[in-house]
Amino acid sequence: MNTLLKYKPGWMQLLIFGLLTIGINFIVSILAVFAVSNFYNISPAEFKAMDLTNPTLVSALKSLQVIISIAWFLVPSLIFAQMSDTNPLPYIGFKNPVPKIFLLLAIVVIVASFPMVAWLSEINQNMHLPKSFQATEKLIRDSEAQNNNLIRTFLDMKSPTDLAIMLFMLGVLPAIAEEVFFRGVLQRLLILLTKRPWIGTIFTAILFSALHGQFLGFFPRLVLGIVLGALYWYSGSLWPGILAHFINNAVQVIMVYYNPHFFDEKDQNLSVLMVTASTIIVAVIMWWMVKISQTRFAEVYDTDDDFHIGPRDQFIA
Repeated sequence: MNTLLKYKPGWMQLLIFGLLTIGINFIVSILAVFAVSNFYNISPAEFKAMDLTNPTLVSALKSLQVIISIAWFLVPSLIFAQMSDTNPLPYIGFKNPVPKIFLLLAIVVIVASFPMVAWLSEINQNMHLPKSFQATEKLIRDSEAQNNNLIRTFLDMKSPTDLAIMLFMLGVLPAIAEEVFFRGVLQRLLILLTKRPWIGTIFTAILFSALHGQFLGFFPRLVLGIVLGALYWYSGSLWPGILAHFINNAVQVIMVYYNPHFFDEKDQNLSVLMVTASTIIVAVIMWWMVKISQTRFAEVYDTDDDFHIGPRDQFIA
């Protein structure tokens, strides 16, 4: 009897992955806070006060951010992959994309999406809950303002060394860890359960955006998640999504490095033509990805049947 998880029912795999993630996150979060606070000699009261003018606290928070990113996303995903297949890294997508042009498409589609995503972000920022939920909206906006202040503090870069550190912390690490977690494992499981790539991709994108806990950035992150999910499924590889995710984050970090007021500038000069062109280009590239994809359901999930989700039947409901 085969004990590899990939041969178990999809719902069981998802349940095990969820329990694994929750358990590891709970344990590592406690240990990480304890270890970081002791290393930097930061008291629990100082953590709670969140005095971002304290450079020692900021350094501690940066270290904590790195540890949490690895523990929350990368560790449970790699353990799950190890339990699922004898070749765990290729199993979750660490292999060459087919065809390799997906690497180029990843760069083009993410850059082309910038105006569209910026417009969605502006729309999202101006959305309001019904009057009866004003208190809830205030809590959401206050929480996100506090989080934005933390990010701005992290992005207070004085030298090329600071830039390199932030590119790793906010660019490289999230690109790898989040793509492994959301696309390499979670999306893979949701597509297995639904047997419909677009349904699994959209559900994953919703979770990807929701779990970031930022209501005011939900819709642009949702669209980003759909693009990243399509890159993963249609290329059969994590690398195009990791590349696109890194570029998306790195461009913002670099913009802040050269213009510290980048996030505070409200006027983005987004014309209707620019947003429309951005949307059309992204749609055309997504359509082309479907056409050139060589992904086969039976090969991805190592099944004995010949069920094929290819260019002609991707959208069957």
